[in-house]
Formats: sequence, C-alpha cells, structure tokens
Amino acid sequence: MMEKRGAVLIVMALLMITAVAPYANAVNIHDGAGTVGAAFLKVEGGSRPVGMGGAFAGLANDINTIFWNPAGLTAVHDQELTAMQHFSFADINNQSIGYAQRMDRFVWGASFLGSFTEIERRQGPTEDPDSTVTVGGFATGLSIAYPLGSAMSVGGTAKVISEQLDIQNVYGAAADVGLILRMLDNRLGIGVAIQNAGVLDGAENLPMALRAGFAYRAWEAMEAETEVEAPMPERELWAFVADAHLPLIDANPSFHVGAERWFYGSIAARIGYRIGLNENPSDGLSLGVGVRRSGEDALANIDFQFDYAFVPDAYVGNAHRVSFITRF
Repeated sequence: MMEKRGAVLIVMALLMITAVAPYANAVNIHDGAGTVGAAFLKVEGGSRPVGMGGAFAGLANDINTIFWNPAGLTAVHDQELTAMQHFSFADINNQSIGYAQRMDRFVWGASFLGSFTEIERRQGPTEDPDSTVTVGGFATGLSIAYPLGSAMSVGGTAKVISEQLDIQNVYGAAADVGLILRMLDNRLGIGVAIQNAGVLDGAENLPMALRAGFAYRAWEAMEAETEVEAPMPERELWAFVADAHLPLIDANPSFHVGAERWFYGSIAARIGYRIGLNENPSDGLSLGVGVRRSGEDALANIDFQFDYAFVPDAYVGNAHRVSFITRF
C-alpha cells in the first residue's frame, strides 16, 4: 500500500511539471533582477535537499533545515553537524556549516554560509595578472526552534552578514522565521519559512523570499536511549517533496518537486526538478545519492551520512555538491 501511494505521488509530481512547464519560457526576467545585495544568500545549503530539486521546507528533518526552515530543527534528536562544499561555475566556491543540539525541549543551532572566488587585478593587457584578491560574502547565524505541542514547531535564525568586494566591505543583518506542522503520524509535513528579512549598509535590500512546501513519507522509528521528551529518531524509507519558492523583490516564483528512496536503511537515491517562471539557468533536473552508516566499537554512538548532488547545466556548467552529516 505504501509503495502504491508513493507511485501515485510521483505521478502527481510529473503532472505538476507538465502543467507549469509551458509557462516557464513565456515569462520575462523579473524587473528587479540583480537589484539586491548579498546574492550569495540565494545559494541553498546542503547536498541532500538540492538532490531533491530544492524542496525541503516541509520535510525539514535533519540539520540541513537550518538553511531552509529553522522550525524543522526540532527533529534533531541529540546533536548534528554538517558541512558542504559546492563546486560551481566560474571557480565560485560555496561552503556551508551547520550545528544543532537539543537542550531539553528546544533545539539551538549555529550556521555559516559563504561564497568566495578569486579575481585578477591588471593595470594593462598582460597575460599574467598583477595580483589576485579573494572576494565574496558570508553569513553566520544563530538559530532556535521550539515545539508548540506534538504537531507544530516554530523556529528562527538571526544572521550577521559580511561582504568583501575588493575595495569595499559591506555589513548587514537578517532573520529567518519558520513554522512546520507534522501530521498523520508524522508522515505528512507542511512547512512555511520567510528567509533573509533584513538590510545591508546603505539600506540595500536582501534577497527576501517566502518558501512553502509539503512532504509525504514512509518511515520507521528507532529505539531511543534517552528519557528526554523529544521526537523519536527515525529512518525514512521514501519521501515525496514539493516546494514553492516566492522571492519578494528580485525574481519570479519557482516550483520544486523531488523524491528520495532509502535502500536497506543505508543507501539513498534522489531525484528532483526545478521550474522557474523566468529564464533561469538553474531550472531543470537534479540528482543525488547518499550513504549512511552507524559507527562501530569506539564510534558506536556516532552516525555518519555522506551526500552528493549533481545539477547538470549545458549553459553555465555542471554543479557538484559534497556534504556530510554526523549525528552523535
């Protein structure tokens, strides 16, 4: 029965894609494109969510959610740590680090999201540059999430932003606020988050956006070894996810669908698709895999997970993401 439900949901996703795709190329680029600062905040943290097409606001059940919907941090059972390296076009490197820890009923976390590249300085048309300089930006955040009963959680992240633009440094502050509902014995998740509400030096706008989504999944509970009143740790069998991403200033909406299937509780296969109502080169297919393994002997209480996401693009180049999650 669960496999049939999963097949039905995937068919629904394909129908959604078919219905929206004809409009994707009919809409012009947003009038506000390129008018916000700290554009690196648009880079999504983590490999697992990107492998599912960038749909994670409703699933939000591991440390990756600190970058997507902070309310989902209540799914962290004890402590989780993640780090991601994103190899993008034009030698632009994006990194993210996230940590979350349960403290009785609430969960707190800290995060880092950055994007950097090197540019060359020349005073004339020389083959070799006179010098090089690293430019980019980063945001550090502090998050907290709290359950409002057994089915609802809220969370927020306060962020400090810094940009190094060769001859000028820019600073700012922003906040994310999220809510998540978990229903039907934790099989259905519905999440909403407002991201990057804040300002930079000179009152420059940030890429503020509303993200909303849902996830339907099958899962198996694991035995808990603590008396703390907290969500039971769990391992998913499969999940179907869908998100809508609604930029409020500088871009048109985009829609994301994806699926994840775990085999033998250790190997995951992921697929996703992004449709933007503009001519965005990031539209299209994404693929991902994951490997999860519990430690043995001296590492018996540590859980390792490695994730990889691949986003092919014939125009701006293929993107690769590699990340890990450690639970302890």
